[in-house]
Amino acid sequence: MNKKSLLAAALLMFSGFLTQAQWTKYRFETARMGSPFRIIVSTQDSTGLSQTIKNAQALAANLESQLSDYQPNSDVSQVNLRAGTGQFFPIKEPFKAILKESMLAFEQSGGDLNIFIGKLVAAWRIARKTHVLPAEDVLQFGLKATEIACLEFNADSSAIRLTNSACQIDLGSIGKGFVAQRVLDFLRKSGYPYALVDAGGKICASQVNPNGDAWKVGLELPNSKKVAVDFIEIKNQSIASSGKTYQQVEIAGKNYSHVINPKTGLGLEHARSATAIAPDGARADWIATAATMMELDKIKELLKSIPKVQVLVWEYQNGELEILLNHGILKVD
Repeated sequence: MNKKSLLAAALLMFSGFLTQAQWTKYRFETARMGSPFRIIVSTQDSTGLSQTIKNAQALAANLESQLSDYQPNSDVSQVNLRAGTGQFFPIKEPFKAILKESMLAFEQSGGDLNIFIGKLVAAWRIARKTHVLPAEDVLQFGLKATEIACLEFNADSSAIRLTNSACQIDLGSIGKGFVAQRVLDFLRKSGYPYALVDAGGKICASQVNPNGDAWKVGLELPNSKKVAVDFIEIKNQSIASSGKTYQQVEIAGKNYSHVINPKTGLGLEHARSATAIAPDGARADWIATAATMMELDKIKELLKSIPKVQVLVWEYQNGELEILLNHGILKVD
């Protein structure tokens, strides 16, 4: 997962409003996956809340230890290390679950969302620091992962291997939403049904209180630090944004996003951003990323096949903000 992916997405600001005075919001913050990790719980009885939050944070840390490619001993890193050797590596249920959703993302996006392009992601991390384009041979080697079947399971599906050294797993397009959803689900099961989890701007929320009040989310405009006038209300939903508002690099007069097009190996050059709302955090996360790359007609087809998803795609063109697609997010007069 990308250390700076909080800055990669269009920021989401949230505020909850409690209509009953006896309900109190408790806020907790730590750092996970290279970004602030926030939990807000509203409750009338905070007895045992501190221990529950510690357990929730431990869960987030455990998931990161499995899914982060930044940690050399993580399960993802160990799988990547063995790529092309023929060796299987055992994985746990969360890893299997995120792989399943990632395969759906690949299929539904027509290959625009591909978690096996870790080599390309790593090359562009260096490019953002050096302001030098990745070498052509590096790009071509990384693109090999898009031409082959990278993933294999063993006989009982308890372990996986990558078929070629060009294949490297990077879960930056789905991981934070996945972790936020798992932590929110844990809080609900632990007796705190009214909560919000913000994993570096990937937000999963139940509702604010028993009255069904929603959380209010403000969207930041792409290529701008101004916040949109309209607020979006979410409850029992997840929301994520992606775009190049923050994480971009200028090389030879061109601006490249941190989002990599797996069909070219290059960072996106357009100033498009996307926001997705879905019932699940991982799904909102990858759909927002994919929508920055996919053709608009393909996004519309995707929305037909995946229920209860809302998408907003916008872009600055000739200095003007243009809404390219509004599927259920912004109110239309």
